[in-house]
Amino acid sequence: MTENAQLAASTLANLVALGVKKVVVCAGARNAPIVASLLSVREKAGFEVFHHFDERSASFFALGLAKRDWQPVAVITTSGTAVAELLPAAVEGYYSGIPLVLVTADRPIRYRGSGAPQAIEQKELFGPYTPISLDLERVWDLDDLGDWDGASPVHLNVCLEEPRPDDVVTELPESVFSPPRTGEIKSVGDRLTDFLQDGNNGVVVLLGELAPSWRAGVESFLVNLGAPVWAECTSGLRESVALGEFLVPFEQNVSQFDIRKVIRIGGVPSLRYWRDLEDARDIRVLSISRRPFSGLSRDSELIVTDEFPEVACSTHEILDERIDVSGGDRFEQLLEKYPTSEAALVRKLGATIPSDALVFLGNSLPVREWNLSAPYGRPHPRCFASRGANGIDGQVSTFLGLSHGEEESWGIFGDLTTLYDLNAPALLEQTGEGKRRIVVINNGGGRIFSRLPSLSKLPESHKEVTENRHERHLEDWAKMWGMEYVSWTGTEDFLLSDSKRIVLELLPDIDATESFWSEWK
Repeated sequence: MTENAQLAASTLANLVALGVKKVVVCAGARNAPIVASLLSVREKAGFEVFHHFDERSASFFALGLAKRDWQPVAVITTSGTAVAELLPAAVEGYYSGIPLVLVTADRPIRYRGSGAPQAIEQKELFGPYTPISLDLERVWDLDDLGDWDGASPVHLNVCLEEPRPDDVVTELPESVFSPPRTGEIKSVGDRLTDFLQDGNNGVVVLLGELAPSWRAGVESFLVNLGAPVWAECTSGLRESVALGEFLVPFEQNVSQFDIRKVIRIGGVPSLRYWRDLEDARDIRVLSISRRPFSGLSRDSELIVTDEFPEVACSTHEILDERIDVSGGDRFEQLLEKYPTSEAALVRKLGATIPSDALVFLGNSLPVREWNLSAPYGRPHPRCFASRGANGIDGQVSTFLGLSHGEEESWGIFGDLTTLYDLNAPALLEQTGEGKRRIVVINNGGGRIFSRLPSLSKLPESHKEVTENRHERHLEDWAKMWGMEYVSWTGTEDFLLSDSKRIVLELLPDIDATESFWSEWK
C-alpha cells in the first residue's frame, strides 16, 4: 500500500470513528487518493457522498447537513485556494457549535514557502475557528483527534505526495483514537437557583436558537418560572401553547418591564434590546448556551452545557405587570393599510407555509421580519437560521443541506443574500425528492442598512452605494437550474403549483414598506 493510500485510509477510518456518515466532496488532483478511496469504501463504511464544484458552497451545504441533526459532517477539498474557501463556513460553525470536519489535501510539508503551484500555507489556516487542527504526514499524526468534542469545526490537513493510480484502498483499518468524549452537564440548577433567589419579579427571558433536544426542558422550566419570555422563531417555542400567557409578542414590548435580570437561553437573540444591554450595566445577565460565548462585551454570567437538564424551579409568582399585547391591533391595522409591504408579504407567506415544513431564514432581514410578522395561529416550530456569525454568505447552500431528506422545505432570503450564493442549486438534486421552495424578498438591494441610525440620513446618491441597489430579477436564474419561477407583489392571490422546485420572488412595494416601518416605530 502506498503512503498516500495509507494516509487516505487512516483519514477515512477516523471519520467513521468520529461518527461521520455524510461527506461532501469537492474533487481535485491533490485529494484524488482520498476521494477515490472514499468512493471505493462508501457502501461498506456507510458514507453518503455529496459533491459540488464550489468549495465555499459545499462547506455551507455540509454545515446545513450537520446543523439539522447535530451530527458531524465532513467536507473534502483539494489543496491551494480551495482550502481558503472553507473559512466562512468554519467561522459560522465555530460560533454556532456545528460539528464540521474540514478535510483538506495538501502538498508535502517540504513545499511550504516555496511558491510552488497550489502550495499555500494550509497548516492551521483557520486559526481559532478550528481549535483542533492536525497536520497529517503519517497515520499516527491523527492521535490527537480523540481530543475533539464535536462542539466546533476540526481541521485535518492531509499532506500527500503526487497522486498515483494505485493510491486507492478498498478496505479501511481501525481508527487510531477513541471516539470523542461528550461534555459533562454543568450545575445549571444550582446557578439558576442562585440567580433567581429573589423570585421571578424583574426577570425577563430571551430565547435564541435552541437545539431540538433543549426545547422540551426549556419549555418546562419557563412554565414553572412564570416570567415574561421573548422567543426567537429559531427557538421552536415562539408559538408555544404552554408558554402562551408569558410570551411577549413584539420585541418593542420587552422594555416595558422593570427589568433587573435577563436570562438568555440558547443562541444570541436578534432583537435590538439584547444590544441595548451593553450599556444597561445595572441589569444582571445570565446566558445558558452550548457555546462559550456570552454575546456581550460587558460583564455577565455564562453557563456552558451540552444539554439543558431538568431544573427544579418553582418560583412562579403573579407578574407585577401584565404582558402588553396592545401593539397587536395597531400591527394588524398597518398590515391591512400596507398590503404590499414586506411585512405584509411575509405575514401572508407564513400563513401559507405548512406547519410541518422546514423553514430556513437567511440573514438578516428575513429573521427579523419573520419574528415580527409570521402568524402565531400557524406555528412553525422547525425554523432555522445561521446566527453564529450572522453573515449572509452561503445561506442558500446551508438551506439545501438542512433540507436533505425533507418532504417540504422553504428557504427565505434577501436578494443580496441570494446573489452571494447563485451556484447553490447545483446541489438541489442531491437533497431528495421533496418540495424545495426558494423565496427571495427582492427589494432591490440591502434596504435594511438604511434603517440603521448611522446610515438612515444619508443622501439618496450615497444609499446607492451603501445599499448596493440594483434592478435584477431571478427568472433566468430559476430557469438555469430547472426551477419553476413565480413572482408575487401582494396585489394578486398567492397561488403556487405543486411543482417540487420553485423560486418565488417577492416584490414588495418600496414606498409601502418604508411607510409601514415609519409608522410601526
